[in-house]
Amino acid sequence: MKKSLLLAILPVLALGVFAASEKKLSERDLVLANMPKIEAPKKKHQILCFSKPYGFRHGSIEIGETMLKVMGEKTGLFEVTVSEDLANFEPGNIKKFDAICFNNNTHIQKGFKDEALRESLISYVKNGGGVFAIHSATDGGWPEYVDMIGGNFNGHPWGAGGTWDIANEDPKHPIVKGVHEGKGFKLKDELYQYKDFDRSKQRVLMALDMKSEVNGKKKGNRKDNDYALAWVKEYGKGRVFVSAFGHNKEVFYNPEILKMWVEGFRYILGETEVETASISKPDSKK
Repeated sequence: MKKSLLLAILPVLALGVFAASEKKLSERDLVLANMPKIEAPKKKHQILCFSKPYGFRHGSIEIGETMLKVMGEKTGLFEVTVSEDLANFEPGNIKKFDAICFNNNTHIQKGFKDEALRESLISYVKNGGGVFAIHSATDGGWPEYVDMIGGNFNGHPWGAGGTWDIANEDPKHPIVKGVHEGKGFKLKDELYQYKDFDRSKQRVLMALDMKSEVNGKKKGNRKDNDYALAWVKEYGKGRVFVSAFGHNKEVFYNPEILKMWVEGFRYILGETEVETASISKPDSKK
């Protein structure tokens, strides 16, 4: 190549490299870019993001915290206190919050060893508090906690490296009707199966599509073949939203998942009223 031609194209090449580097967004930028807009909330709520795991620590915990901060800022729904301090659950402190987000707290029962703290949390929810449980917040717990959440981790045949077919089981429900236009979709994430799960006690919104050939290659252990992944329920006067999604970092800036999560928060904060009565599994409908 002639020297004159090389000198001419070097600035162009440099500009291309610079442009490419500028396009590389931070995780916060990705969350911000994909966070949906909502109508103005009735008030700005206070939530606690509790991020301490007592078993396996997920690499998505930090982006979970980032997602909540961005959601609060962009939607105006809430201000978030991010903490790993169990003192937040003492009766005099927990009442400061309108809802608690349990952010991948594996084996939470190992942290809540104090019976008084357990009672404080359960009482808080039964008396009107909200709970948003992400992924391994369903892994462990004491009996009342598991009853409140609605299920307990019992393995994940559908691993984080796979892409799985998800069924929208309640496509007209306000929390999920906007997700992929109410249709089923594919998602790369680690998906749980649950024990101590009773469909009659919650309204299932999304589940593994067990008619899918790719899902069927991995056999779960439930005789009823019911693998719920997102649901809402009432617990006393409280409101609970559960998302099995949330192992992989990319889930936290997936625009379709963020649509569901924003609506999940609106529900647990009392901004919206939604149906929580159980519905049968679609396959079993006549």
